[in-house]
Formats: sequence, structure tokens, C-alpha cells
Amino acid sequence: MNSQRLTLLTIVVAVLVVLAAVIVPRLTSSSAAPVATIDYASQPRAGSADAPVKVAIFLDFLCPHCADFSENTAPQLLREFADTGKAAFYYLNFPVIDPAVRSRYMAVLGECVYQQSNEAFVTLEPILMRAQNDIARNTSRGLDLAIQYAPQLAADQLRQCVSASETARDVTADEAAARQANLTGTPSVLVNGVLVSNPTVANISRAIENALQ
Repeated sequence: MNSQRLTLLTIVVAVLVVLAAVIVPRLTSSSAAPVATIDYASQPRAGSADAPVKVAIFLDFLCPHCADFSENTAPQLLREFADTGKAAFYYLNFPVIDPAVRSRYMAVLGECVYQQSNEAFVTLEPILMRAQNDIARNTSRGLDLAIQYAPQLAADQLRQCVSASETARDVTADEAAARQANLTGTPSVLVNGVLVSNPTVANISRAIENALQ
């Protein structure tokens, strides 16, 4: 009798563990309160603005982890969710490597590119990330690459925008959103305003799928 009870108890515990593994991630991902209010309409975007889920990526063009994310994580997510219309991915600035000078310059440059063309920004983001070692040594290299790989941009207008830091206010607004979300590094990813801990492909995908339910 005791052996039967022990077996039954073991089965019950095992079932509860499985249920917890299934239910708890859904609760923590989909029902958590948003930690940041983001003006998505003013951000560079990959995917349709009408997508039901909004994914915010806070980045620094000089951050090595951001470069790795751009090369190895983002492409899979974009194929699975942006290309299918399930989610839109928004890019926000969070200068952390050299926030006063080089990282801020690149953030301003990115916003100046976006000011002319969202498509150009989406094209240039991975290019600039891959070239970050060169850019870190000479930030003007970022401007050269933008003009080279996005020929649809008005080069003189872009140079003037960057030189005068015309988009500095946009960078500051992104930083304010990062502080509101208590972010401490890059890349940081929020799904519908909720922070995804350890932003791997699996964790971000799970958060998006939960948000779609």
C-alpha cells in the first residue's frame, strides 16, 4: 500500500512539474506588464506596421553582442515572424560602449539614415554592425558605408544631418525609453513592451508566440 501511494505521489509530482514547465513561461511572457512605453511610429522598422506583435531591439552599433545578434539571431527571427506578418521589429538606440562620442555619433547617423529612408536603415543595419571594428577606429567610416551601400540616400543631406546632429533628440528619446525599462546593456529586446531575458532565438520566439495567443 505504501509503495502504491509512493508511486502515485511520484506520478502526481511529475505531472505538476511538466505543467509548470508549460504554463509558467506563458504567464511570465504574455501576462507581464509592459516595462516601457515606446513610440513605435517614429522608429526604424523591419516588417509590417500592422503586425500584431511589436518587437523593440535596443542596440549600439559599436556593441559586439549587438553585432552577433544582428548576424546570428535577427535573420532567423525576421524570416519567421517579420516576413510572415506576425511581428514587426523596431530598432532603438541605446549608446553604451562610448555613449558620449562614438556610439552617439553612430546612433545619430542611423537616425539620419532613417530620416530619409526606412528601407535604407534596414539594409545598412547589418552592414554597419559587421564593420564595427573599422567604425570604432574611425566613426566617419560609418558615414562612408552608408553612402556606399545605400545610394538612394541624398549624400549631402546625410552629411549635413550627421554633422549638425540633427537627430540627437531622437537618440535621447530612445535612451529615455531604455531608462524607463531599466535596461542595462545591449542588445535588449522587448516584445510588446515586455523585456525578454536572455534574448536568444528560442526565448524571443516563445515570447512572440505567447503574445500572438
